[in-house]
Amino acid sequence: MRCIQLKLGYCEEKGPIKVLQPLFQKRVLLVVLAVSFLIITGLMFYSSQEREKEIWLEKAFKFILYPFQRGIHYITTFVTDTWETVNELGALNRENDEMRQRISELTTKLAQLEQLKAENERLRELLGFKAATELELFPVEVIARNPGNNSATVTIDKGSNFGLTRNMPVITTEGLAGRLLRVEPFSAEVILLSDPRAGNSMSGVIERTRELVYIYGGGKKGTCLVKPSDLSVKLKIGDRILTSESSLYFPKNLVIGTIIEVQESADGYEQQAYLEPAADFTRLEYLYVVKEK
Repeated sequence: MRCIQLKLGYCEEKGPIKVLQPLFQKRVLLVVLAVSFLIITGLMFYSSQEREKEIWLEKAFKFILYPFQRGIHYITTFVTDTWETVNELGALNRENDEMRQRISELTTKLAQLEQLKAENERLRELLGFKAATELELFPVEVIARNPGNNSATVTIDKGSNFGLTRNMPVITTEGLAGRLLRVEPFSAEVILLSDPRAGNSMSGVIERTRELVYIYGGGKKGTCLVKPSDLSVKLKIGDRILTSESSLYFPKNLVIGTIIEVQESADGYEQQAYLEPAADFTRLEYLYVVKEK
């Protein structure tokens, strides 16, 4: 019979043989798989029995399977370790976040406790000072400051409703601070010793000699200007100046400040000096108003 070559790659006369080949190949594959399964099962059963030596087929089977077993073990171990590491990192990250939050809370509480401790110490000091003095003192708190360069004032939290009036002296535990300038019902403005405005002046005495001097606001760098009352009065660096008995508004013997610089005229007869106030005006928080001279 004549064989006709087609584009599909087989002869028309031998078509039935080509159709049977895939079926035959599938059967051979099934037979091979079945035999392999039986061999593997037999080897597993045989290897589970107690014996002194392994047969060569078992050794060959183990030799062939060893790379696959090692690879599977490595992959399984790697995946397990990686998963555990990821879980541990997640737990550590959460723990770190909690610790940072806790540290922040404790830092805030510690700062608050430090502030309360400092305030408690200041209040104890103020109470001790009030108990030690014979003056009638009224405690007040600074609530505002004047930021201007041409004035030096602070605002306190008490006013006329508490019996405060204009020109009442204001002091700290260190010394004189100033006097009340403007008084409102619930607040008052304190003009400090260093305020440069005209009229902000007072008399004082040198503690060393009890000689009279005059103090004016407006000295350089927050100081006060001091001038002797007479040419015979000589100022010295380190002299402490106190309020005098002749002062119009202030009780006597309150500490005003200390002489830190003395200037003399060319002929040496006249002097003026700069006084550093005893009260630290940059740290005023609690003050006392003296209700009676």
